[in-house]
Amino acid sequence: MNEEQQKQKREIVETRKGGFGGSDARMFYKVGLKGLSALSDTDKRRIAVALGQAECIEIPATEAMEAGNEFERWLRSKYSEENGWESNYKLESDFIKPRNFKIFAHADFYDIENDIVIEAKYTASDLKTTISDYMPQLQWYYLLGVDKVYLVKGYQDEPFELYDEKFIERDDKFIEILRNGISLIDDFCNDFVYKEKDEWTTFDLMPHEQAAAEVMFNYLSQIKKMEEEVEKQKAIMLDLMLKNGVKSLKSDGYTLTVVPESIRSTFDKDKLLKKHPEINESDYLKTSIVKPYLKITLK
Repeated sequence: MNEEQQKQKREIVETRKGGFGGSDARMFYKVGLKGLSALSDTDKRRIAVALGQAECIEIPATEAMEAGNEFERWLRSKYSEENGWESNYKLESDFIKPRNFKIFAHADFYDIENDIVIEAKYTASDLKTTISDYMPQLQWYYLLGVDKVYLVKGYQDEPFELYDEKFIERDDKFIEILRNGISLIDDFCNDFVYKEKDEWTTFDLMPHEQAAAEVMFNYLSQIKKMEEEVEKQKAIMLDLMLKNGVKSLKSDGYTLTVVPESIRSTFDKDKLLKKHPEINESDYLKTSIVKPYLKITLK
């Protein structure tokens, strides 16, 4: 990412402190459709950032996000300034003005003369699914008054040249739900005071965070099953080798060695302290700093 792109990214992050952009459209659609009870703790923290009640924490770029950024940079040769396009162009509403925040969007590419937005996505899903997943953001542009919106969709693990381009029709019913969500959240902000919550559920995560947690769980579940199977097979091999008096079994990839029965000695601290109550245990404690880590408990 060059200096100019880094500057644009910082400007986009900075706008999160005063309002909501296209990436927040999903939250407004959800609330417009289901009411304020649909707000997750992540949503509330996002609102707190917009209102200046919480610090904006930038999300570390994932491999998929970096690939999407690379795809967008590749598209700049087609949607260039020479061809009449502006990249990361900020659009704001002149006719929808909530009391407590601003609403805007940063178009990936914008044709000022013809009032056309190009939204670039680089996803693993097919075109239809991608349109459905990002429809709140796509209709958000129409909410802001744009005349035409196109989705340019690249495919993960495929050459950038194999992209699809699709015109997104304006959906007034969808936009009305977004408007309702804006109104509800604007009223909500009048008396909203944010308090940090130290226990979440997966419903409080952003979609890409939910996906990361699900991938982690799936891998750990597979590892647990494999470890259980390994223990079963180890027991079978140990029994076989003991019955046949075999001390080791070698192959090109592994060596199995029978560790004979032995006596293990351990220090009985409780017995020592009971026999010598004059010993102050704290005088012999060694302390060290343990870095934070993630404890995972599978159910």
